[in-house]
Amino acid sequence: MYSNQEIELLKNIEFERREARLKNAAPQKLKLTSNQKEKLHITYVMTWTGICGGSKIILEHANRLTQKGHKITLISHDNKPEWFQLNKNIEFIQVPWEEILCKKIPFCDVIVATYWREIYECIEQRIAPVIYFEQGDYHLFDLQKLDNRKFKYIKKQFETVQFMYTVSNFARGKIKTIYNKESKVIPNAVDKSIFYPKNNKTKNADTSVAIIGSEKSTFKNIDDIINAVNILRNEDYKIKLKWITPDKPERNKIQAIINPPQIEIGNILRNSDIYICASMYESFCLPVLEAMTCGVAIITTNNGGNMDFVIDNKNALIIKKHDIIDLCEKIKLLIKDEDLRKSLAKNALITSKDYSWDKTISEIEKYYIDIARYKVI
Repeated sequence: MYSNQEIELLKNIEFERREARLKNAAPQKLKLTSNQKEKLHITYVMTWTGICGGSKIILEHANRLTQKGHKITLISHDNKPEWFQLNKNIEFIQVPWEEILCKKIPFCDVIVATYWREIYECIEQRIAPVIYFEQGDYHLFDLQKLDNRKFKYIKKQFETVQFMYTVSNFARGKIKTIYNKESKVIPNAVDKSIFYPKNNKTKNADTSVAIIGSEKSTFKNIDDIINAVNILRNEDYKIKLKWITPDKPERNKIQAIINPPQIEIGNILRNSDIYICASMYESFCLPVLEAMTCGVAIITTNNGGNMDFVIDNKNALIIKKHDIIDLCEKIKLLIKDEDLRKSLAKNALITSKDYSWDKTISEIEKYYIDIARYKVI
């Protein structure tokens, strides 16, 4: 078992090795063939497997593609995720940090790199066509954290891969603007067996407000929401805050629901009156869509990724970023105006019906089958 400090050191060593190999990298050479397989062996290369929306989406892909008859391998330096119930037929390969991750990729039909770190390392193995699945991070949305060395590294990685897809038009635009790379949009979806509305829902005696996110992810502005709730409580508004977070809060010494199972998250959302997102940016913003699917009235920023499904004053109220006063006013409005709250929740539920996993996985499956016709040359 490695300490966090040891892992960071090994990551830096690994990055330097990749950087050296990338200097003379060329785009993956592929030849389109007439061979088309209906059932594939697909390998997903994961940088990390911890609790986060990005990991959850990859694991959903794995489970649902397995259910459709494809063989799925997950490979990572990180531990097998215990927080998500994986289909028993999925192969998980954990590679020691001292070893080159992608050298353990088995023979397969398609390789999916899920972070920019591994793109060219996947290509180097010359096993199968490589697809890059971009879910967004600071390299798209917070460029102040990106020095020139890393920018050149990421751009070079992008140049080596022929096929790239992402989760929103916002993310696709950033990829094109920053890295001059085209990508396909295949949106995320919601597990309707976990996230669904409550029948005959009535407002709670104390307004129930749900939020999701770690205070460590500063771009989510969890502090702003907590401050707004405290202001309203001081004005005698009765609000119960239900804060779902993947890790124990250190800065905000208030009650939080730490790392609950997915079914509990669904229960919390469908029994809430309002869901609030104050993020500066999101590649897709899955928690907002999950809350919409649970029939909750939404207050959110325009964080980019959610603009594919959020319409101000129709299925949500949009707030200004880093504006606690605006947030307070929007919460007050939904507490006082029951008709507006119900209308937003009803329209949100209608919107969410367009985002089913059956639809998304069918699109991903077709995309992978088409790409599997290419052979490495």
